Amino acid sequence: MMKIREELLAMKKNSYANGDFDIPEGSMDCTEGVNPYGCPEEVLAVFRQIRLEEIINYPHDVKVYEAVCDYWSDLASLEKDNIMLTDGSIAAIYIVNNLIAQKGAKVLGVAPQFSDYVSNARLLGMNYRYVALDRADRYKFDVNALLAQITDDLAAVYLDNPNNPTGQMITAGEIEMVLRRAKAKGVCVILDEAYGDFVSKRESAMQLMDEYENLIVLRTLSKGFGMAGIRAGYIAASKELIGFMSQITNPYAVGQMSRRMMAAALDNAYRLERDTQEFASAKVKVRRVIGENIKMAATDDRVPIFLLYHKDPTVDLYRLLVVNGIVAVPGSAFDAIDNNCVRVRLSSEGDFPQYLKLLARAEVAAGQAGE
Repeated sequence: MMKIREELLAMKKNSYANGDFDIPEGSMDCTEGVNPYGCPEEVLAVFRQIRLEEIINYPHDVKVYEAVCDYWSDLASLEKDNIMLTDGSIAAIYIVNNLIAQKGAKVLGVAPQFSDYVSNARLLGMNYRYVALDRADRYKFDVNALLAQITDDLAAVYLDNPNNPTGQMITAGEIEMVLRRAKAKGVCVILDEAYGDFVSKRESAMQLMDEYENLIVLRTLSKGFGMAGIRAGYIAASKELIGFMSQITNPYAVGQMSRRMMAAALDNAYRLERDTQEFASAKVKVRRVIGENIKMAATDDRVPIFLLYHKDPTVDLYRLLVVNGIVAVPGSAFDAIDNNCVRVRLSSEGDFPQYLKLLARAEVAAGQAGE
C-alpha cells in the first residue's frame, strides 16, 4: 500500500462542486450558485481583446491589485500586500486551511454551510465542529449560540456570509461580535463572502479589516459578477497573514486574461444592483407559489440561492422536485440536514415563468406527499 495520508483513506470528500447531477431531459438545472443573468459586457470586451503575449507569458499584471484596493477604498485602507489572488474562493479555502492546518486543530462553524470548506478541513486532519441552525427557527443564524462556542482552543471560526445554502446574511454588527470574542481568544475568523457581491459591499466584513487583524475575508467573482469560468478571486487579510500565505501558495495564481477581466468587472459593478433588485422581486414571487407544504428558510431576497424544506421531515424533497422538473442541490451535500432540504437557485429571466410553474406543481405534489 502506498503511503497516502490516513485522512484521505478514512473519508470521502463531500462536495457538490463537481456538478455530477443527473439532469433529466426537460428539467431545469438549478444547482449552480452563479449569477443566472451573466457577467458585465465590459468583461466580454476584455476577453475579445486577448493578445498572444498574454497566453505565452506568465501572469505578472499588478493592475488587478489596484482595482481590488480601489473597489474597497471607501471601507478599508487596503494595499497590495493585503491581497492574495486565488483561483476562485475554493482555492482561497485551501490556502487559509493550509495556513492553520495542524492535525487536531479545532475549527468552529455553523451547519449547514459550504461543504467544500468542511471536507477540506477534515481531510487536513482538523477537528471541525458546528453549531446547527435550528429548523424550528427557519434555519436562522443565532450569533449568541455561536459566541458561546468560541473558546481559546480554536484555531479558527469559519462562516459563509451570505450563507450557502440559505442565502441569509449575518449583519456587520453580529460579525463584529464574533471578531471581538475571537480576537480575545487568539482565534482567526474566516469570512467566506463568495456570495457577497449579491448584497451591498457596505455590508461586507471588509469594513472591519482595519480594526481586526484576526479577520480573513475570501471573495470570488464567480457568483455576483457571473464569472465562474475564469476562476478569479482573492483573499484580503493583514499583511502578516498574507505574508505567511505567500509561502504556501502558487505565485502564478489567476492567469493574465483572468486578471484583466477581474479588474474590468470591479470597475463596472453597476449591474449588480439591478440584478439583485430583480432577484428580490423573483423570490417574492417564489414564496407566493409555495409555503403551505414547501417552506423557505431564512434568506436575503437579494441572493439568488435559497434553502427549501418540506414541512414533513420524512419527505424526500430533493426527489420530489426532480420528479417535477427542478434539479437542485440535495441537503445531504451539507452537514446537519438531509434530502428533506434542497438548495435552489433562481432561474434566468427568460426561464422564470416556467420555473414558477414547476415550483407551483411541486407545491401541489408536496401536499400529496405529506398526506
